[in-house]
Amino acid sequence: MAETLLSKRAAHLRQQIQYHSYRYHVLSDPSISDKEYDALYNELKKIEIDQPELITPDSPTQRVGGAVSDKFAKVKHPAPILSLANAFNSDDVRAWFERIKKLDERVAKTEFVVEPKIDGLTVVLHYHDGLFVKGATRGDGETGEDITANLKTVKSLPLRIPVQPSFDFAQDKPNHPTTQPPPAIVVRGEAVIFVEDFAELNKRQEAAGEKTYVNPRNTASGALRQLDPKLTATRPISLLCYSVVYQRPEGSEPSGRSSEFKTQWDLLEALKAYGFPVADVIKKFSNIEAAIKYCESWNDKRDTLDYEVDGMVIKINDLVVADELGFVGKDPRGAIAFKFPAREVTTTLNDIGVNVGRTGVLTPFAILEPVEVGGVTVRQATLHNFDYIAEKDIRIGDRVLLKRAGDVIPYVIGPVLNARPKDTKVFKPPKKCPTCGEPVEQAEDEVAYYCINASCPDQLIRNVEHFVGKGGMDMEGLGSKLAEQFVTDKLIADVADIFLITNSQLLTLEGFAE
Repeated sequence: MAETLLSKRAAHLRQQIQYHSYRYHVLSDPSISDKEYDALYNELKKIEIDQPELITPDSPTQRVGGAVSDKFAKVKHPAPILSLANAFNSDDVRAWFERIKKLDERVAKTEFVVEPKIDGLTVVLHYHDGLFVKGATRGDGETGEDITANLKTVKSLPLRIPVQPSFDFAQDKPNHPTTQPPPAIVVRGEAVIFVEDFAELNKRQEAAGEKTYVNPRNTASGALRQLDPKLTATRPISLLCYSVVYQRPEGSEPSGRSSEFKTQWDLLEALKAYGFPVADVIKKFSNIEAAIKYCESWNDKRDTLDYEVDGMVIKINDLVVADELGFVGKDPRGAIAFKFPAREVTTTLNDIGVNVGRTGVLTPFAILEPVEVGGVTVRQATLHNFDYIAEKDIRIGDRVLLKRAGDVIPYVIGPVLNARPKDTKVFKPPKKCPTCGEPVEQAEDEVAYYCINASCPDQLIRNVEHFVGKGGMDMEGLGSKLAEQFVTDKLIADVADIFLITNSQLLTLEGFAE
């Protein structure tokens, strides 16, 4: 009897934890505190430690773990994971519409769904009887790699669907019946790292003297292809889903169509009801011109999205019509990608500067011939670290390819080798700190170079900025310019000296005098 009660309690805890995790990671609307969530998780973990036979594959405690793999097994997809044809302007979209309208007269009266073209790593998620059993990369479209253990570490990925439990824990009452998934369903989505999470990740890497990352997509891709899931779990990977690759309805065989849903809109609503994260800017339109206008509107405001996109996707809402239109080569006729203009430009690398961080890490940056990219004039860009410069063979005087995406700092992709001048200079990491002149050191097996002088003025400025910022004392009105001025004018020799500055000292500074 006691064992049965324990089993029921474990099942109840799994439902609660999954529900609250969904509210936190997918809806961004938690209904309990972190402390309450931790209490539920720790209770379940203790039960499973005491009674290992009660551990289930969908238990939240099984998200991180598993043996380190020496390779990824191959996974044959149940249907081809196809790419889309591209349209580079509104006229291209209209031409696509006219072509498919000639093939099927129903196209003239169909609705359209517009979705963001997410710049992530395509993942294919298999569920049997509601349980997540396998996850794979896209691979060549026919066969991918089995990354199930790594995908389980992604907190927004539901281990069991539907996520909404039969009991509403927030209201303490039974739920109305939720949408039930078919016995077998395979969902397609994109693994992404949100722009803000990516910036925070690079800040942590830089502070720890570790290698920083170039862009969110490659970082997510590399993390999901780690052989050790514990390493994957340290990366802030999220998920956005948008299609069903295959499904087997209750009591019947598949019809041969990509899904049993009648419309793309119904499919997306079902995915949300199952508990999958779905982009919140998706809209439905009654005609192609309205769809085009919506795509165009996102070209100038794509930086407002939490994730990187390189365009929008226009899909015929009627999935029966879309399926019957067939393919052109490997591109489905029923959808097209409206691509945004690339935000990559070339310019001249005039010099390479070096910043000193608050922990003493030296970080190189590009000093560029000013160039406009993404509507912003760029004069400087990150070069990540000295190894990156060497690996890419970036030289002073090079014509370089520059990219700016979202709120991410512009970065140099690499040199344009066929435009390389004869008088370029190979850059070598400094042997002395560019600020204080003290020797620079590089620890064994580390990428970062350090200034080891604790009194280095640049380190002190960065430390003051950190101390007075929102993550520290949150001092209003004390920003980077004042921090630099305090150090330059020798008003402070360490962070604690901020509290010893007198009124008379402040009145000697520009902007303070009456």
